[in-house]
Formats: sequence, structure tokens, C-alpha cells
Amino acid sequence: MAKSSLLLLIIITLFIVVLQAVFASHSFSYPLSINNKRIVEEKTGQRVKLRCANWPSHMSVMLAEGLNKQTLSNIVTHISSFGLNCIRLTWPTFMFTRYFNQTILQTLDDLKLEEIKLGIMKYNNDFLNMTHPQAYAFVVKQLFSANIMVVADNHVSKPRWCCDSDDGNGFFGDSSFDPDEWVQGHTLAAQFFKNLSNIVAISLRNELRGPNQNVAAWYSNMRRAALAIHHQNPNVLMIFSGFYYASDLRFLKETPLNVEPRNKVVFEAHNYPYWNPNWGNKSANSVCASVKSDLEENVGFVLSDDDYDSPLFISEFGMDLIAKPQSDERWLTCMLTFLAERDIDWCWWGLQGSYYLRQGKVDAPEVYGLNNFYWNGTTYPQFRKRFQLLLNTLQDPSSKAPYSHILYHPQSGLCVKADQNYNQIELGDCKKASGWNQEGDKIKLNGDHCLKSLGTEGDPAVVSSDCSSSSDLCSSWKFISDSGLHLQHNNTGLCLDKDRNSSILVTNKCICVGDDTGCLDNPQSQWFQLVPTNVE
Repeated sequence: MAKSSLLLLIIITLFIVVLQAVFASHSFSYPLSINNKRIVEEKTGQRVKLRCANWPSHMSVMLAEGLNKQTLSNIVTHISSFGLNCIRLTWPTFMFTRYFNQTILQTLDDLKLEEIKLGIMKYNNDFLNMTHPQAYAFVVKQLFSANIMVVADNHVSKPRWCCDSDDGNGFFGDSSFDPDEWVQGHTLAAQFFKNLSNIVAISLRNELRGPNQNVAAWYSNMRRAALAIHHQNPNVLMIFSGFYYASDLRFLKETPLNVEPRNKVVFEAHNYPYWNPNWGNKSANSVCASVKSDLEENVGFVLSDDDYDSPLFISEFGMDLIAKPQSDERWLTCMLTFLAERDIDWCWWGLQGSYYLRQGKVDAPEVYGLNNFYWNGTTYPQFRKRFQLLLNTLQDPSSKAPYSHILYHPQSGLCVKADQNYNQIELGDCKKASGWNQEGDKIKLNGDHCLKSLGTEGDPAVVSSDCSSSSDLCSSWKFISDSGLHLQHNNTGLCLDKDRNSSILVTNKCICVGDDTGCLDNPQSQWFQLVPTNVE
């Protein structure tokens, strides 16, 4: 063998070994469990933060969307490129109770989806002769090969678009939601999922809704299904949603769920910008405060109240990524602060850029999807930058590191960092951005440098080892406004702000911080948050 060929072989071998080592270092140890309101590896106790996207597989074709546009391997590779480690893969009850042996080809022919069939034949021909559960498992196994976890979400009973209050899928006893068949479906699904180790959780039901909602039926049926799931598959986490489109868990305050084992129980909630109509006609500070207050009151209490052991999983939130309306952008910035503060597990709606069939429209687009219509690119190229802090684990019950804070700028997704000389501060990536803490009216970096300002509009903020408030620089700061996200300097009416033309931080006149709830100016550039972390 020529020396050059031998050298090339050695280089390739070393590269493969390095790749395997990197993959192994980021692999998860299954199964998962709950400790101190966190999802953790059952064996090690190390935190596993779910960073997910929703991938619908519950609609009339009962197949993961997009397989008519790209190969499965390309789609899965694209998921990894977003920095995600998890997919909430939806499924309908009837897939197991009524269509277990039906093939994808039969369903496509029944629905007369010839064009969709040709697309799947081109990119993923092997799927056509699979049954629906086999196709679901095949997708799960491909995700496993990329080290991606799966939350198997029972989205509906009858395969269709979700959700309307009168669609027959809303609550136990609705026309397509027979409780006995639903429990049977979970029993069959849990048994089927048993050998798919990266299915780490089963979400019992998506977005309960409609006029038949009642507490007694919720407890009775959820407990029955949980018992069946755990009997068939004791490894999986069980995720429970509340009332009114997964927005309300308050009934738990009166009566605990009491499902065993408690270290397998997770609660979930959803939120969308259109749920609050005031983003366009009231101050963003007051609306953000209202949204976060409602989230805390209705679902967030499971994290703040010691009576609950379970984590909270925000399993759906998303916005229009095509039109990007201003109201949606303000909502997203607000939601990022809610998620970051307590390092909540989350799942974006959605991954999909299109649907095989949605509400009668063939090859329908999805404006909330991270993938574009052709599934060959993204509608949101800023995703990894905007979500970079949330893509990291910030709080870990197994960590021995002390807590400090990251000074987070949610509008940009960036974090406040000092330059090498501990002088000027600017926004940059969130790696090694911790070390900030609030001590009284001081914002300190690494315990011995303070955030200071001249107190003149437009002047840069700095950090200094002199924490006194001298005649030139003052180190007094206070979080103000309804949102609590403005950092005001020394009661001057000037707030920390991102410079319009650079990443430098300056002080400018505080935006919409008074009592005028009708102030419609955009305050997002002045929103900052101290996010606690104990992960180095």
C-alpha cells in the first residue's frame, strides 16, 4: 500500500474514532426519571433538558409529515442542525385501535392522495408498504441513530387536524373520544413502544377542551391510562395536560394527581401569541407581565410550590415565522424570559413546513414550522442564535457548582459579557457568560467588578473594579416596569439598552416603563434578565 494511502486510512480511522467519542459523550442514558422537579437520567441523576420540536404524525395519513419532500435521513439531520435533542412525535388513538394493520399505501389510496404518494415513493419508498405503527417505529429508530429522544404524544383519537372545541376529540365522552378505547390505545401503544428506548415519555393527551371538561372524568381516566401505561412500559415518563387547550392545571391545587410512581410524572402546558389579543394595542411591558402572571398562576405553580415533585414541560409554543408579526415577536421575547428563568423543558410548534392533507387542502403549508415548505431549508435561520441560551442546560440538581447569573438579552438571544480588560460590555454568545449577580443596588460581575454608567443618554455602560458611586460613574441599578425586565440606572429614567448600530450596551431613555398601558413603543431592546445557573 502506498504511504499516502496508508496515511489517508489512518486519518479517516482517527476521524471516525473522534466522531464516535463525541457522539458517546453526548448520548443519554435511558430510562429517564424525575428528581427535584427535573428530568434526569435514572442511573446517574444528571439533568436531561428536553429541547424539542413537534413533528405531527397524527393527521389523516398517520405518517410523520414531510416524507414526500425529503428523505427521512435528511429531515433527521436537519433536526440535529437546529440543536434539538428531542421530538414530540404525535399519534392518534385509532392508529392502534382501528388502523393497526393498515399500510401507508392503503391510506393514501383511500384518501386519493396520488401526488403525495408519488412524493413518498420518490424519497421514502420503503414506507409505502409499512403499517402505520411500523412507520412510526421506523421514524423513531432513525431519530435514535441521531441521539434524538422522542415524546410520543397522543394528540387526537380520530386522525385529523387539531384542535377545535367541537371536533369530537376534545374530552372524554366526545363522539371520537371513548375513554375505554383511549385506554386500550395507550395500552397497545405502550406495549409497542417498549423496545424503542429513545421513546422516553408518553404524553397522555393533547389539549383537552370543549364543553364536557370536568375534573372527575379527568382524574378517573388519567389515572386509568397511567396505570395501563406504566404496567406495559415502566420506563417511560408520563406527561399530563390540563384543561382549556393545555393552559390550566389549577384543579391540582385542590386534589393531587397521586399517580405512582411519582418519579415518572410530568405536567405540560401550551402558550401561543394569539391567546392574548392585547399585544398590538397595549404596552408590551404590561402584556408580558400579564402573560407571565397567567402562566405562573395557571401552570407555573407546579414549579414554585413544594407540594409538587414534577417538572413542567412547555410542550407547544410557536409563532408565524413567515409574516413575523410584531405582536408575535414581542410575545416570543416574553416567553423566552419565562422559559429561561427556571430553565424549563420546551418544545417548539412545529418542525413541519407542510402537511400531506390539512382541513381538506392537499400539500398545505405551515407558517409556524422551522422547515420551509420544501423541507430543504429553514424559515427561521436565526433559530440557533435566538435560542442559544435555551439550548443549554442552565440548572442541574446534580451539579456541585455554586449558583451565579447570566445577564440575558432575550430579543437578540445574546448575553452580556465584558471584554478581556473588564472595561466595555457588549452582547455576545452565551458561552461562559455567567458570573453576574445582584447585590442590593449593584450588578456585579465575578464578585469584584460592577456595572456602571456615566448617566448620560447614549453613553456606553462599563464594568469597573471600583464599585463606589463616584462623581463620574454610578453603580446603582434597579429592575423596573411591569415586565420587570428594564434595568434602570440610578433613578435617572435611563435604562440599559442595546446600541442600534452595534453590540455595545448603552443607557437610553427608558421605554414604556410608566403607568401608561397604552404606550405602544417597542421596549424589547431594553429587556434584560438575570438568569440563574449552576452549570459551568
